[in-house]
Amino acid sequence: MNQELEAIINFKNSEQDLWFKCIETARGSIHARDLTDCELSKIAKASSTPQSFSTITKLIYRFTRSNPNGHQAVNVLFSSVDNSQYSLSEWIDAIEFFSNWLDERERKTPWPTLLGYLSCCSESPENKDIKHNLTLLLKDMLTTYDYEG
Repeated sequence: MNQELEAIINFKNSEQDLWFKCIETARGSIHARDLTDCELSKIAKASSTPQSFSTITKLIYRFTRSNPNGHQAVNVLFSSVDNSQYSLSEWIDAIEFFSNWLDERERKTPWPTLLGYLSCCSESPENKDIKHNLTLLLKDMLTTYDYEG
């Protein structure tokens, strides 16, 4: 494990053992060509909990297993974040909420479709004048419009 990842684990030392296990699992399951150490570090730093980190890396892993260009999963994530007014941390929280929402309904959705729905939420007319919390905006959109993906 590189020094940057170890520094993240030490920084988030309140759950150090769990962070170590989650980062080690992600690094062991997702090939470096699909998720570089630098990208893994960015995601770990932006994740508020080991569980949210595990959720997003699990979703990235699933995408990489079914796509020859697995790195596209990370590219689409970072591109979606860059094209919105929300931080990577806010996106990770919303992705975790969305993933849990899908799991509760025993549903799955493709990674790009999930990110597309979140992008639509972030661009909704309700969000133009006042920046709403992305997770709450997602929750409202799911309640109002459901999800067909």
